[in-house]
Amino acid sequence: MIYLFLSLLLILPLLFGWGKLATRLLSFSFNSIWANLTAGIVSITTVAGTFGFFFPLGMSFEIVVILIGFSGLFIVKSNFSELFLLLKKPLFLIFIFLGIGVATFAPFINDHFSYYVPTVKWLSEYGIVKGISNVDLILGQQSSWHIFQACFDDMLDSFLRINVVLYLIFIFYAFEKKLWNILLFTPFFFLFLHSPSPDLPLYVFSILLVVEIFKTDYSINFNSLWLLSLFLFTLKPTAFWLPIFVFLLGFKTNKQILFGLKNIVLTVVLLSLFFIKQIWVFGDIIFPIQSNLIDVSWKPSNYLLEQSNQNALLKTYDYQYTISEINSWSTADTIIKWLTLAGFKKIINTGILLVVVGFGFLAFRKRNTKLILLWVCITLKTIVVFYFSGQYRFMIDAILPLIALVLLGIAIKPILSKGITLVGIGIVFIIFLFPKILQENVSSFYVGQLMGKPSMEQLIKPLEYSNSDYNQHKVSNFTFNTPSNYHLMHDVPLPCLTTYSLKEFYLAGVFPYAYDENDFKKGFYLKKLSPAEKEKIKSILKDYKFSHPVE
Repeated sequence: MIYLFLSLLLILPLLFGWGKLATRLLSFSFNSIWANLTAGIVSITTVAGTFGFFFPLGMSFEIVVILIGFSGLFIVKSNFSELFLLLKKPLFLIFIFLGIGVATFAPFINDHFSYYVPTVKWLSEYGIVKGISNVDLILGQQSSWHIFQACFDDMLDSFLRINVVLYLIFIFYAFEKKLWNILLFTPFFFLFLHSPSPDLPLYVFSILLVVEIFKTDYSINFNSLWLLSLFLFTLKPTAFWLPIFVFLLGFKTNKQILFGLKNIVLTVVLLSLFFIKQIWVFGDIIFPIQSNLIDVSWKPSNYLLEQSNQNALLKTYDYQYTISEINSWSTADTIIKWLTLAGFKKIINTGILLVVVGFGFLAFRKRNTKLILLWVCITLKTIVVFYFSGQYRFMIDAILPLIALVLLGIAIKPILSKGITLVGIGIVFIIFLFPKILQENVSSFYVGQLMGKPSMEQLIKPLEYSNSDYNQHKVSNFTFNTPSNYHLMHDVPLPCLTTYSLKEFYLAGVFPYAYDENDFKKGFYLKKLSPAEKEKIKSILKDYKFSHPVE
């Protein structure tokens, strides 16, 4: 806890400094803490997303980020009076303490070890690498949030707990605006404080953006709301509904601002960086879709993409059905099966459907154009996501803002909202302190099985898993490390190929080939395996056990 507390004491002011510099440069006007911190995040990510094409986002870049941030505080002469007023409130301090406390538990999300950690490490050590998806397809996602995290992972946030900053922004917003009902989301957010998951910034900012549009005079800061919606799209393209919603709203009420020169230039910058980055790392415009609009030498394997798509389909139905069974269903069957899965997922799926339908009924009953427009965009998102992969985690960012609007429309006494929130936080804490409660009673919640035991070490620094047992191999001109008898990367040094990846490459008949084996920054492409190379991979795989065999 001490480490995280000291880390936040440095990260928050430098973000504020970056935000103040960015808003002055772009002639925006933000008076709130949360808005300036958000501006700092977006500006750092944009600069790092450009710099990363040419250099690693390692310690040298982090030092520059720190210096610019603190310089911004002195240049702009920021006023922290509002922050000091908040710090005088005991409840505000309790929420901060609880958030930092829960963030000290060990990461338990599978993606932390297979996607987040390797992505951040590649960005930190090499920058944005051409064709990195050919080393591991999942690295082709490369969310902008991981570019932001890579700016701090060498010094200020080596335990990758940057999501605590997002939690604090949410708390700042709730207390600044005195919107106590939205505090009810905080127990849910606690599940995402242990990893640099791009889901949390998407959840937090989608709620704040929608609340700003419906509960304030959004026309004053329409420019910034539009740019925030684009930024969220670069975090996860499944957030496409937000730019559509804000654009349609602006087209109806703020055309002059929407089509202003400054707005157009900033829009082109953000979207260009995103699409160029996607083509550079993945070989197409949006991961994991094959558009066939781009033809580059580092495009990923069609076989591996098909396997990825099939796996996403299997995950949608919690691996309870085979691909052949799923493909044989009618549209009605796919919806019914999705709603009647065994385990807790059917409850979440049913809840998503009820929220969307119920909110639509409410919007049309009130005959409110903004509500109807929001519902249409979210319904579109739900249908599109369900078509590609109906996993509930890709839909939650659209559901939470709807719930937030409903909560803010209910007259709940502040003391009751705060009390329910603290009880919810208490339940989450009990689960982390005694993970067997979840592991033994909700066995279908797979990530719950990865929760570790608490330790006194958490008082000093966050817990993390380590896997120093690995072997080094070389196939073609690519030397890599492979974890011993485990299917996830953990903290194995780069470059790392898990046994799962090796087996997939073996079945696909291709393998990563470095443009320059002495400089991985130059990138990778796939090369067909020779009989000798295929035999070598087969011999390597004999020494490993598979936690998740590839069929």
